[in-house]
Amino acid sequence: MSIFPKSLPLLCLLACSFAISTSTAQSLPGMPALTGQPGEVEENVTPISSIPAERSSPRATMSTFLDAASKGQWDRATATLNLRRNGLPEDVVSVRGREASTELKAVIDRVSYVDLELIPEALLDRSDYVWQVVQGLPIGLERVDSGEWLFSSQTLRSLPELWTLVKDRPVVEGVVEIELTPAMWLRSQVPPALRKRTLVLEQWQWIAIALLVFVGVLLERILTFVLVRVMGGQLARRLSRRRVEDTLVRTAMRPLGIAGMAGLWWVALLVLGLPAQALAILLLAVKFIAIAAVVWSLYRMVDVGAAVLESYAAETETRYDDLLIPLLRSSAKIFIAVFGVVLLADNLDINITGLLAGLGLGGIAFALAAQDTVKNFFGSVTVLLDRPFQVGDWIVVGAVDGTVESVGFRSTRVRTFYDSLVTLPNANLISAHVDNYGSRRYRRWKTTLGVAYDTPPEKLEALCEGIRELVRRHPYTRKDYFHVYLNEFGPSSLDILVYVFWEAPDWATELRERHRLVVDILRLTHHLGVEIAFPTQTLYLKRGGGNQAEESVSAYADSIEQGQRMVREDVRRLVDEALGGKRPPPVQSG
Repeated sequence: MSIFPKSLPLLCLLACSFAISTSTAQSLPGMPALTGQPGEVEENVTPISSIPAERSSPRATMSTFLDAASKGQWDRATATLNLRRNGLPEDVVSVRGREASTELKAVIDRVSYVDLELIPEALLDRSDYVWQVVQGLPIGLERVDSGEWLFSSQTLRSLPELWTLVKDRPVVEGVVEIELTPAMWLRSQVPPALRKRTLVLEQWQWIAIALLVFVGVLLERILTFVLVRVMGGQLARRLSRRRVEDTLVRTAMRPLGIAGMAGLWWVALLVLGLPAQALAILLLAVKFIAIAAVVWSLYRMVDVGAAVLESYAAETETRYDDLLIPLLRSSAKIFIAVFGVVLLADNLDINITGLLAGLGLGGIAFALAAQDTVKNFFGSVTVLLDRPFQVGDWIVVGAVDGTVESVGFRSTRVRTFYDSLVTLPNANLISAHVDNYGSRRYRRWKTTLGVAYDTPPEKLEALCEGIRELVRRHPYTRKDYFHVYLNEFGPSSLDILVYVFWEAPDWATELRERHRLVVDILRLTHHLGVEIAFPTQTLYLKRGGGNQAEESVSAYADSIEQGQRMVREDVRRLVDEALGGKRPPPVQSG
């Protein structure tokens, strides 16, 4: 299931455009709101000793700006501008600072040569200084709350109009022309009719954003086609011998097209000369799209890697890797999700340290709420280390009887023989009694074979020995331990105990081999002429006719003592004939 709808990037940009259009009136195109109003005298003046020397006066600030802009030291030049940094990402401040510095330097170079001697060194009684006025638009500096002299926010807001007014003028003599930014070049090529401001942005900027959305979507479709059909197809063919599905590989490649679209938007937005707040909102949306696309792609690539590992695991005899791979897949996905959250928070300038500290304050409540999760996690570790069972084992845990299908961080899934799926919390496995039938080396079978009472002893001996030989000859039976003996006098049969084991890897093999042995025993009974008994009742009828007792003819009827002596002699003779006069040794299995 897709976690990143295709329409989400477009929806993000539309939402950002709406946010830009509904900004307050103070969000003017050049820079954010002022930190101090020109013309206002500060009540609390910062001591001069704490003010940086480079921005301690109008002359020092102008000198610092011209020197830094000429040398390409844009961070130093940006420090002379009255930018409101609070609430704006550093990359936006850096981009807008460089654009504003370049634009201000280009305007100053076309207005007049700067004679620093004519700029006052100190203005203790004023909080603003106007260097030049171009058709009613001032170029000046103002003293802010910190005591520094910076180029005024009004000047910065007027830079687009100032540049439009002076862009056709030549650079004053003695000044090296500065290289224009892409935004300045674009604005100089736009017809004047499209430079009118509509909902914070200029009309040509709205048109450029619309074209950018269209080109970005088109690029995403092209990249997706190339990545999914070409590169994804080649990778899927290489992994086909590992039984990795094509759709899994193609799904992992699809988000990279969205990441490419976000990259195009990022580069293009930086050259449109957008206002700081508008640029911050749009770049935020682009960052979210790019990070989500990369995380999504990595998330799906984990499934591809896990499928490859599972194919290797299928070729090994041990099933420990079948248990380990699902845990590795879950761990990698959790790591990628955490990585995406941290990366997004870092790009949004969210204080991770403060967030973790806040979690520490509520650690007790969080621990109480997550104690079941922690128990399940340690249960997973116990299953991984102790290995009481593996994937595919037949286990019995309490009332749950079935085959282990998967083991996760929180729970273990068991497929019952009714084909239902039971989820066992791993915390229960720490103290539960787990009966692992899948770890049996041998599978026992104990049954009773009932034969008719009129079966001669010789045939009983032959039948028991024949069954023993069948056990010795069958390929899956355990040869070193089995028992076949006449064991009981049943109600309607002579019961022979058959106690054997199979060295079978699964239940299906056991059933097949049991079937073969039972059929061979039936063939043996037919061959020996032994009748398999079934429950019967014999009814004896006695004829009546007076009190005369019938005389019993017996060799042992002369006297009790004589009868006991004769029967002992007969039994001794039978036993001696059977044993040969020797005490048999203990049974040797096999």
